[in-house]
Amino acid sequence: MALYETKLLTAREQAELRRAQKGFTDRPRQFIDGEPDSSKLVTTGGLIPSRNKKEETSQPDFLTSFYEELYASNKTLSEQVEEAIRKAESESSQKEPKLNVSGSGFKGFETGVKFKADIEEVFGLNDFQAAAMVGNFDHETGGFTMPEELNPVVPGSKGGAGWAQWTGKRRKKFENFVKENNLDINSYEANFGFFVQEVQNDPYFIKIIEQLEKTKNVDEATEVFSKGYLNPGIPKMDSRKKKSRLYLGK
Repeated sequence: MALYETKLLTAREQAELRRAQKGFTDRPRQFIDGEPDSSKLVTTGGLIPSRNKKEETSQPDFLTSFYEELYASNKTLSEQVEEAIRKAESESSQKEPKLNVSGSGFKGFETGVKFKADIEEVFGLNDFQAAAMVGNFDHETGGFTMPEELNPVVPGSKGGAGWAQWTGKRRKKFENFVKENNLDINSYEANFGFFVQEVQNDPYFIKIIEQLEKTKNVDEATEVFSKGYLNPGIPKMDSRKKKSRLYLGK
């Protein structure tokens, strides 16, 4: 151990000596034999000149140049994205009326918007007639967020299920449709699919659609669909009409 410590101290002493010789410590520099004294080195212009400061400041270093190019590139990309968004919004506003969603609080509002567009295509209805359907379903489900009836009207029963709060035999048919088609009972496909099947295959509901086609405004259409297709015990028609207008941007 003692021998090791001696060698270690010797190594440190040797390192300090080398640093002193090169002028890296406070000790006076000791020149190695044959090493020229830099203070005596001169050129035709005097002492060895330092780096040209003008050259250093006139040309930006690599990182500075790279950053400036990157910043300019990002700025251009940002402008391109903003332009694309403005263009998309402009095209969208020309195809569909602007919807008044401020303060709606609907978590499933996007579901209603898609539902309205699909209804117009499948049944060939006007926008306000389709909005009347969506407004009614929106009312029944709290903005397409509550597919199960919270407080069943009939004590001990399962209550309503799905967008229309289908009850009794209609609920059973809905559940069978979901099972036969291997669907999630809360999915868009299950609810929209069963709704279309029920309307298109029941003579009574076909007549309701015919009555709906004769309506002149969204309030009238909301009443016709509510009474004919849903037949709620407590209509709360003002709420239904308000929700229907929402999908028209009113």
